Amino acid sequence: MKNFFLLSTLILSLPSLTAGEESVSRIVFASCCHESKPAPIFQTIIDFKPELFVWMGDNIYGDSPDVDVLRKKYAIQKNRPEYQTLMAKCPIIGTWDDHDFGANDVGEKYPSKEQSQQAYLDFFNEPANSPRRTQKGIYTHKDYGTGKKSVRVFLLDTRYFRQDPGPQADILGADQWNWLEKNLLDSPAAVNIIVSSIQVIPEEHRFEKWANFPTSRERLFKLLANPKCPPVVLCSGDRHLAEISQLPSTTSGYPLFEITSSAINRSGGGNPKEINRHRQGAVFTSSNFGSFVIDWEKSPVTITASVHDQTGQPVRTAVISVAPRKSS
Repeated sequence: MKNFFLLSTLILSLPSLTAGEESVSRIVFASCCHESKPAPIFQTIIDFKPELFVWMGDNIYGDSPDVDVLRKKYAIQKNRPEYQTLMAKCPIIGTWDDHDFGANDVGEKYPSKEQSQQAYLDFFNEPANSPRRTQKGIYTHKDYGTGKKSVRVFLLDTRYFRQDPGPQADILGADQWNWLEKNLLDSPAAVNIIVSSIQVIPEEHRFEKWANFPTSRERLFKLLANPKCPPVVLCSGDRHLAEISQLPSTTSGYPLFEITSSAINRSGGGNPKEINRHRQGAVFTSSNFGSFVIDWEKSPVTITASVHDQTGQPVRTAVISVAPRKSS
């Protein structure tokens, strides 16, 4: 099938930063990997030579309140030869979604969430003294590089505090909202990436998404539209399909992009005819991974955001130009 390419350019306003050390420039992100099924795309990811790998959820299909079951499945995933190679090649970070949290579509009422949290953190080799070991929820941010070559990755937890969907329902919880607002508004990074396990921009489909929590979604968009907030790029998983979505500048002050990448080895469930009025181009329903390739030498800095098929070929692409914010 002929590959479809989406090529678009936008200018993001970002705070001016002092020159710094070299940062990561090749970031891979992916989701939805059954631990007991073959995952040949891991070798393709290794061949892509990422400098950072980001899990976006459903890192295993645990689906059990028994933490021992989760740990056994994490061990299967972790002991894949290709995954062991990937671990040796680059840092690996991530968040979770429902299947590695413990059960389909669950949230704050899930009784085993504290045990699930510790099993998750063990999978990522989180240090014993990490704040994520004692806080409620696994949300955090990771910084790479400094100055004009710096990246901040926000890993949201859309499970631990998630209320039942509804017009006023919350998805992040008070503590996580306070953390996100502070660390986003104060971010010194040249590139800011928000990772959400479920989709933020799409509205029409019937599955889990931020649009099922309209008050929380509107709160997030208001935060992104704050003049003190650096523009961001969104990425998400969950859907067993890949697509690129975009909101116009009227929402956040700049065109807001979301790259959805799913699944590593659980493809085939996505509907290629699914409606998403914010989609750029078409969906991609075979195994895939996403990438951000940052060109720090261009002025303004350029991010090439892509979805790749199992051979590594980019099948959906958006080119994003990142400009310093102008002083008011």
